[in-house]
Amino acid sequence: MKCPAIPIIVLIVVGASALAAEKTTISESVTIKHYNFSKVDKDAQMWSGLYVGSNGKVYIGLCTHGDAANVYEFDPKKEKMRHLANITKLAGERGKGIWTTGKIHVQMQELDGYVYFGTLDEDNGPPVIDASSYSGPHWYRIQMETGRVEQLALVSDFWGLVGQAMDKKRRIIYGLAEDGHLYRYFIDENYTEDMGRVDNWDICRTIFIDDEGNVYGSLSPGMVWKYDVSQDRIFDLQFLKLPQNGQSRTMANPMLDRLGQWRVIEWEPDEQVAYGIVGGSNMLFRFDPAAGREGEIRLLEPMYAPMYRDAEPFDIPGATLAMTISLPEKKIYYIPVASGDFDYGAVSTGGDSPPLSYMVSYDLKTGKRENLGILKTKQGRLAYGMGAAQADAEGRIWFVGAFEEPNEEYVARMMRGKFPYSMGLGVYDPRR
Repeated sequence: MKCPAIPIIVLIVVGASALAAEKTTISESVTIKHYNFSKVDKDAQMWSGLYVGSNGKVYIGLCTHGDAANVYEFDPKKEKMRHLANITKLAGERGKGIWTTGKIHVQMQELDGYVYFGTLDEDNGPPVIDASSYSGPHWYRIQMETGRVEQLALVSDFWGLVGQAMDKKRRIIYGLAEDGHLYRYFIDENYTEDMGRVDNWDICRTIFIDDEGNVYGSLSPGMVWKYDVSQDRIFDLQFLKLPQNGQSRTMANPMLDRLGQWRVIEWEPDEQVAYGIVGGSNMLFRFDPAAGREGEIRLLEPMYAPMYRDAEPFDIPGATLAMTISLPEKKIYYIPVASGDFDYGAVSTGGDSPPLSYMVSYDLKTGKRENLGILKTKQGRLAYGMGAAQADAEGRIWFVGAFEEPNEEYVARMMRGKFPYSMGLGVYDPRR
């Protein structure tokens, strides 16, 4: 397949109030290794579903709106990709003319040789089919020794999960669902409990748990909720708020959306704090839950691609889910897009340019940000937008998302209607 020419040397960033465009030249690039997934399923999206196991293998949950979620395992030593399960087949949904499990949208966790995750439907069925035909989202686990994927308890009747965190001490998994409710799954008893509503607007995509077992999430406009394990109660924190790109000025143009929430957040066990990215501004922040009465949020550094440094706030692309903390280096790695927002071609802006991925890092020891460059494979393929990232024990940064795809056998869809892509696994080794 012949790919269209892609303008990667000069990107144009236009401010909302600017009459002339500002041109920014990109000379830096990050050389990465890239691995394909499947010629059969041709998954089209991914959100958060990436985990590097204690066995060194990489586990990935991919998605396709209107079709199926798939689970893969990658062995870095053998450089071998293995398909583990099609969730619609495992759940007995395939070929029945019902709504199906089309997404894995959570960060996975490991316990006792298993990798756990919850699933999501998200409009996986045409309007002519009754949505109540869906059998419901479930918890699943991957047996790391064999790769066997097993269906566990039901999460709820319909609403699937977008956020997940595990309390290994109490053997409980918490899941934030699209209905705004927090659920918890008791691993040993294999049952789920609805803990009640924590949000009634647009649900944040990641939650985290501290070392005490407290669970935290974000809700619009920039507020934080907390499940206090000692009191067994959920609270909206009253004196803690994330910074906003801008506030709504009129009821005719309300701005209460996910841009004010944190987009991605991760617990750093050594410091006992969390680091996250604000959805709209791409601002990196540090959240210390133990400071003061409700905790403390401290802004650190904007992490958007460098060509947006002088852009209008509302022109900055929305944050991605591709952030991770490399404990060996004490660095945060983040992969924003360098040309408009992206949603794997479903809902995207940016005109004639694909949403190229740009890697930046932040040194937790020195407080210094480094612009690393556009992600590019050894073969010259470009990355079109990443949905997850995770560091392994050696300090390598693994990430999953859309890649430029010249081989028609792998092409899943056309990004922005013109750029053929497939989902791929990438890795960056800072030591090289």
